[in-house]
Amino acid sequence: MFKKTYFVISLWIILGSFSGFFFSGFIGKTDIYIPFYHDLSSVLERASPSVVNIWSIKKWKGWQEQSNEFGFRKWRQVVKTGFFPNGSGVVIKKDLIVTNFHVVSDAFNQNQELLVENHLGKTVLVQILGFDLEFDIAVLGIREPLDLKPFKIRKNIDEIKIGESVIAIGNPQGLGQSFSKGIISAINRTFKDKKGYFIQTDASINPGNSGGALIDQRGRLLGIINFIESTSGGNQGLNFAIPVSTVLDVFKTITD
Repeated sequence: MFKKTYFVISLWIILGSFSGFFFSGFIGKTDIYIPFYHDLSSVLERASPSVVNIWSIKKWKGWQEQSNEFGFRKWRQVVKTGFFPNGSGVVIKKDLIVTNFHVVSDAFNQNQELLVENHLGKTVLVQILGFDLEFDIAVLGIREPLDLKPFKIRKNIDEIKIGESVIAIGNPQGLGQSFSKGIISAINRTFKDKKGYFIQTDASINPGNSGGALIDQRGRLLGIINFIESTSGGNQGLNFAIPVSTVLDVFKTITD
């Protein structure tokens, strides 16, 4: 009696082990493997030289205190200069940068100088070569040589899928080049007050990211970040980018 019971239990253990082996092998061969963590450092190293921070140079009149040789204080009017973060831009050609027009509109309207900063912290002056108000796109040309690298473009942009992993690169709040990861939440979004279609992503985006890059996990440009939908003014996961196909069409119109 006890021997038979022992034999049956042993047989079940053996069969269970083999069935587990075959079952796990079957699953391993047919299921899609999605890694829990994927190191993107090499992708970001390649993409960093293709994104710039955009700053405006503002000048205003102020007062400066001075003391003479007798110790009396006096004030004189001086012109002060400051650098203010505007947003981000992407490199399309070695000396040409694309951004949102709203990033540089104040500088354009107030005749302020603009400069861009690359991933190494070097800066040069740029000029606005042209813009399209309807699509909110502007093209900047650098005035001096700078170590910039044009982006590789995602050519099959129409084949992007909802759920695809993406990375946003920009200059949020003027803190410097930053990266955030998310997915494509929706495609072909439209808005009554905006022209064209938009890519929606939940990658963290904040003021200062505008004009920056939305890339895939191979470092290819999918679009430029345009705006966020938020009740607080900060990231709420409703972020939108202009598809690179639209960006290139407008870029060609401006530069031709």
